[in-house]
Amino acid sequence: MAAPALRRTGRVILMDPTYRVLLLRFAVTKNNEPFEFWATPGGRAEDDESDLEAAIRELDEELRLTVTLEGPVHVHESTFEVNGNKWRGRDVFFHGTCAASDPVFTGGTEESERQALQEMRWWTLDELEKTAETVFPPDLGPVSRTLVS
Repeated sequence: MAAPALRRTGRVILMDPTYRVLLLRFAVTKNNEPFEFWATPGGRAEDDESDLEAAIRELDEELRLTVTLEGPVHVHESTFEVNGNKWRGRDVFFHGTCAASDPVFTGGTEESERQALQEMRWWTLDELEKTAETVFPPDLGPVSRTLVS
């Protein structure tokens, strides 16, 4: 069996002035079953893009937002399956801030994104660390807390 393909992403831990983190809820198919999870804005880097360039582009596409990004502040590697495709993920995270009212939820630019992206929500650090919902990366709460201390 072939090794999973590399899926490199630029992602953003986006915070408002009260240190809440913006997450997007996705609904996809995993192992032929519905699967929902929350993740930071961001997405796959094109072949000619840096991780930072991908994060900037994805913020604009998903949220119509342009902010200054710092980092990278975190890297998460994993192997996963979505919609029947197996991937080896390398997510590079940057940090940015904005007013809570600045992001505009667009649902993405491609049909597959519009089907998967369900909503956006601001989460407190305590909510992130205590939730029973699936959040990616799994260590987002502690990582986000290091950005405010």
